[in-house]
Amino acid sequence: MTRSGGSSEVRVVLIGIGGYGGAYVREVLKAPADSGVKLVGVVDPQPQRCTKLDELKRRHVPVFDSFEEFYRCGSADLAVIASPIHCHRPQTLLALANGAAALCEKPVAGTIQDARAMFDAAQAAGRPLAIGYQWSYSDAIQSLKRDILAGELGRPVRLRTLACWPRPLSYYTRNNWAGRLRSDDGAWVLDGPANNATAHFLHNMFYVLGPTRTTSATPATVQAELYRAKPIENYDTAAIRCRTSDDVEIVYFTTHSTADGRGPVFCYEFDKAVVTYDHDGDKQIVAEFHDGARRIYGDPAEGHMNKFRQAVAAARGQGEVDCPIEAGMPQTLCVNGAQESMPQIAPLPADVIRTTDSQGDPLVWVDGLGDVLEACYDRGALPSELGDVAWARPGRAVDLRGYEFFPSAER
Repeated sequence: MTRSGGSSEVRVVLIGIGGYGGAYVREVLKAPADSGVKLVGVVDPQPQRCTKLDELKRRHVPVFDSFEEFYRCGSADLAVIASPIHCHRPQTLLALANGAAALCEKPVAGTIQDARAMFDAAQAAGRPLAIGYQWSYSDAIQSLKRDILAGELGRPVRLRTLACWPRPLSYYTRNNWAGRLRSDDGAWVLDGPANNATAHFLHNMFYVLGPTRTTSATPATVQAELYRAKPIENYDTAAIRCRTSDDVEIVYFTTHSTADGRGPVFCYEFDKAVVTYDHDGDKQIVAEFHDGARRIYGDPAEGHMNKFRQAVAAARGQGEVDCPIEAGMPQTLCVNGAQESMPQIAPLPADVIRTTDSQGDPLVWVDGLGDVLEACYDRGALPSELGDVAWARPGRAVDLRGYEFFPSAER
């Protein structure tokens, strides 16, 4: 790090500036001159997707086609990685090998072995490696986690989450890896709602149950039902039941194939209180205690760039991040187990699939799916357990204790 005016100046390189990566571009560009953050380069093979590209050029920020090209002529103290899932491991390892701290977007990686390699590299380099699950950095989630750790809500019993986020076909044609199992070069992606768009909400259940502020609970067993309505390789609808190593039940329902959006909503049950959140309602995390008390924790979506500010501070050696890589890895482990539970994605029958064409961008959705997932969420049941869903079928139970490699059949 260089010195500027007596304070540490953190040199930042952004990898991936289109899509969500644009949020980091905007955050850096609006930083005041005395923030101690200097943008020394951006990396993207298609930089024209960034709406702030002209401003980057006006500020003479170098643009590189690859991360390797950046390191041939520059260096950084912090690498912010907002690239495709299968790029997380190689780009994180490259940043750490060059002495940089890293903030890698969610999910950690496609597979648990990739995640473990990233963790090991961070340990060997002695550099911080944060994962961009922004809820984990919010005041609301941190306050809730503190109360859980202090035992104020009692013993956790069951945590449930529902997230129905419709996505049109353009979502899957925007790049060459959306909805894919592997990338073109054979790297595991496992792209699906539970491992991309709604991964936050699966991770959050493990995170709030973690034994310390910066760790998460570990999944011990998982059973999943994975379905597909859209013309993709992987699933667009998932129902997952997991038990943690402390025998807490986690159930999670998500889809990109409903006609209407819903959630995220969650209900976290403890033996002294029930904690709820509804994004479609007041957007507040609220604990209702069995003795009649009520506690409001706030909106977990506030402060969504706290993760960047914490990563900058950690790169300076000023404190630790709320969600280091070890806190993000249980989500990866759970998703790997879910794919093992139902390795052959179940296609949904044609007679329930509908298509709505909106300005040339078709939305493929499943008639009645929203009601099915709402019932699953309310009962904490998988679709095959409802008893009246003709297309539902169960996956097998998978033991994740000692699980180190996806897919296990290739180990």
